[in-house]
Amino acid sequence: MLRMPLGLAFFCSLVAAPLGAQDGVPSFSNQAGAAGVDFMHQNPHVFNKSDYTGGGTVGDYDRNGSTDIFGVSGGSGLDHLFINNGDGTFTDSAAAWGMTTVHLGKAATSGDYNDDGWLDMYVTSAGAVGNQSPGKHKLFRNNGNNSFTDVAVAAGVAFSAVTEDGYGSAFGDYDLDGDLDLFVAGWKTNNAGSRLFQNDGDGTFTDVTDAIGFWSGTTITVKGFAPRFVDMDGDKYPELLLVGDYGTSRYFQNEADGTFTDVTLAKNANQDENGMGQTVGDFDNDGRFDWYVCSIHWPSVGWTGNKLYLNKSTGPLAEVSASAGVGDGGYGWGAVSVDFDHDGFLDIAETNGDNSTHLFLNEQSYLFMSNGNGSFTESALALGLDHSNAGRGMVNLDYDDDGDQDIGIFTNFGLFTLWNNDLGGSEIAWLRVFLDTTANDDLAADGYGTVISATVGTSTQYRHVFGGDNYLSSSELSAHFGLGAATSIDELRVEWSNGMVTVMNNVAVNQTLVVTPPEDDNWTRVGLGIGGAHGVPQIRGTGDLVAGQLTSLSLTNAKPSSLVYFVLATTSVQLPFEGGVFVPSPDIIRVFGTDAEGGWSVTVPWSPGLPAGTNIWFQSWQQDATGKLGWIGSNGLRATTP
Repeated sequence: MLRMPLGLAFFCSLVAAPLGAQDGVPSFSNQAGAAGVDFMHQNPHVFNKSDYTGGGTVGDYDRNGSTDIFGVSGGSGLDHLFINNGDGTFTDSAAAWGMTTVHLGKAATSGDYNDDGWLDMYVTSAGAVGNQSPGKHKLFRNNGNNSFTDVAVAAGVAFSAVTEDGYGSAFGDYDLDGDLDLFVAGWKTNNAGSRLFQNDGDGTFTDVTDAIGFWSGTTITVKGFAPRFVDMDGDKYPELLLVGDYGTSRYFQNEADGTFTDVTLAKNANQDENGMGQTVGDFDNDGRFDWYVCSIHWPSVGWTGNKLYLNKSTGPLAEVSASAGVGDGGYGWGAVSVDFDHDGFLDIAETNGDNSTHLFLNEQSYLFMSNGNGSFTESALALGLDHSNAGRGMVNLDYDDDGDQDIGIFTNFGLFTLWNNDLGGSEIAWLRVFLDTTANDDLAADGYGTVISATVGTSTQYRHVFGGDNYLSSSELSAHFGLGAATSIDELRVEWSNGMVTVMNNVAVNQTLVVTPPEDDNWTRVGLGIGGAHGVPQIRGTGDLVAGQLTSLSLTNAKPSSLVYFVLATTSVQLPFEGGVFVPSPDIIRVFGTDAEGGWSVTVPWSPGLPAGTNIWFQSWQQDATGKLGWIGSNGLRATTP
């Protein structure tokens, strides 16, 4: 779980003594030409909203430790797959990797959807040049041998509407079953173009949008651009944040039973008039993730610009863009949140420009540098980020592996630019974390949904690996920390989406670290739980399951100071129940009480005489008379004797 807010005094202490006294000063320069990635996005056949397009994604597609770059061409030729040579340059290898179809590409996102250890790619498309048509989105499966194969049709994700539609897309494990699901945003009337695809776990997806009534609580057509799965309330189940144009951005709460509820109005998340791009990060270092939405700043017509929503965990979001100084970002499109100067606070970069209005023609990109006190100073030109074309997608990545994060900007009918961050100064320590979950079927690939915190002294920073769409684009799947003058990290804490925790102490700074989850084949999380007022109860087990050795069971997120029915059995029924899953056959039921925080734990010796391979299932249930359900249940847990 995310740490709860530690109060105003803690926040003030962070302001007074940030990690690093802003000694580092970034200096950006466009190195696209020198790196060999200055490709042109252009379209020989204008199609619906073609001036809105121009995106791409980044990731380590050959798994050699360096980040590669993919960009859609717009239909002027093949798309571009730039493989990182490891020396600051790239080689365009699209044709060599089998990406040989010329099409009207719009956007891209990365994710290992089939959990084979190789990063795949989803690309939205309007179809063939001069003959746009529906059902032409592409799912490029990474074959692990320096080649991709488009399997969108076989996987069931080529269509997202009956007409040409589909813009940004996002992978995320919304049902916490250990594989990546997919959401595609569209503009289609009655929301027909925005679809939720559930991963079936066998290389295919099922469109569950209508089956779960995804749009049943939404009375407007959402002009969707940028979706992102993010756990906003700390229950592990990610919400869906969907940025939409014409005042249609939505906040969908994950009900932890396979469904979502539109709580936009209750969350005060409908303040943007022209939502296009977004980024998510913990801007005030309180352990909760905040939401930044790009929107047009044009006061004379009533458009009030970007929105910065601070997450208060419960209740509405606090929109603070005016006081933070980030409201005026011109005609905002893509955005990223990164600690560019390594002072311990996230900064915001945003790209801009419109081809159709003189007011925003050649609008500059913006760089809002955090002052560490809740406010930002716009510094793009002062720091060399001199981009004034029709920017659309934006990504952050460390393409030259020097520890600071760089910026890539995809331009509509223009050149891609790669902005190298040359961070100078002495107090610029850093840590870059990747997650390797290939050996754990209980976790989504690359650690999607994982929260990582780094503590130095009394200061803690929180980062996440959620993936998601910035605007037609997705960034490097790493957690990056700026650590100022720190020489080591007191505690690096990795909170995996299945509830496991990895803690590392005295971690050296200035390194790229790959973290794997705990190796515990004895305990496996199974079955969905049912959420109550305090989230979804989580039952966990630890111990080697050897006769006579201690074994621990714990429950969190349950209803405080109340009775819990604890079920264990040697057989499993896996029956659906109230939207969740009832896991054990109820051989034994024990009743116990939770503490004031909704927790319970017990440590006992493991029973002797159980043969190797014996399975025992556990689950807990509580009555919840005040909730929307009569019962709330934890996840199921299976213990397997070694």
